[in-house]
Amino acid sequence: MAREVDHLLKGAPASPRPAKGKVAASVIATRNEIAAAGIEALLHAGGHSVVARCSSENDLLRSSETYRPDIIVLAENMVRQEPAKMVLRLQAHNRSVAIVFLLEERDAIKPAELLALDVRGILLSVACTRTFLDCIESVHHGRTWVDPDLLRDLAVAEQSPQIASSSLTSREDDIARLVSRGLHNKEIARELHVCEGTVKMHLHHIYEKLHLGGRTQLALSVAGARAPASGNGANSAQEPRCPNSATAGKSMARPQRKTLS
Repeated sequence: MAREVDHLLKGAPASPRPAKGKVAASVIATRNEIAAAGIEALLHAGGHSVVARCSSENDLLRSSETYRPDIIVLAENMVRQEPAKMVLRLQAHNRSVAIVFLLEERDAIKPAELLALDVRGILLSVACTRTFLDCIESVHHGRTWVDPDLLRDLAVAEQSPQIASSSLTSREDDIARLVSRGLHNKEIARELHVCEGTVKMHLHHIYEKLHLGGRTQLALSVAGARAPASGNGANSAQEPRCPNSATAGKSMARPQRKTLS
C-alpha cells in the first residue's frame, strides 16, 4: 500500500482515470491554505483539473457560477453554521455539480444533520490519499461515497434503524441496497430485470416511507443500518495507516493556482 501511494504522489495514479474528455473540473473550498494545496496536488496527481481554490463563501459561490465545475470539494470549515443551506445555494447555481463534503471531526456534526445533506460524497478530512481519490473517481462517475470511518456513527443515527423497521417491500429493499452500492437507476433496472421507470417509482415510494430527501440520504441510512455487521459503506474503501491528503500535499510541488480574474 505504501508503495502504491508513493507511485501516486509521483504522478502515476493507481485508480482508473475517466475516459478522455471526462476529466473532472473541480473547485476546492476550504479556509485552510495548506489543506487546499494538498487537495489540489492530489487532484492533479489523479488526472483531474482544479479551476479554482476558494477560501470564502462569496468566492465559492462566484466560482461555482463562473466555472460550473463537475465537483466541489467543500470543507466543513467553510460552512460551520449551516452546511445544508450552502449545499442548496451551490446546487441552485449548478444542479449537476457533485459535492464532496469534508468533515474535520466526526463529532462536529450530528448524524441526523449529516444524513440531511444532499451531497454525493462524505469524507473525514484525515482520509488517506487512496480513499480520497477513490471517492473523487466514484463521485465523478455518478456514484455515492461514504467514509467507512463514519459508518459507526451513522449506525446510531435516528434515520438508520428505519431501514430495518420500515414497511419496505422486498423489491424496495433490493433497490435500497443497490442504491447504497452507488448504482444508477439504469444499472439497478438491469440488475433486477425491470424497466427504469419501475425503479423510479419504487424509489419515490421508498423516500416517502422513510421520509428521506434523496438517494444520498438513502445510501447513508442503509450503510448506517448495516455498519455493525459489515463495516462497509456505499462504495467505500478503507486503507489504514496511509498519508492523509493534507500531509501528502506538503511533499509535492505546488501546481500553478488558478483564480478568478
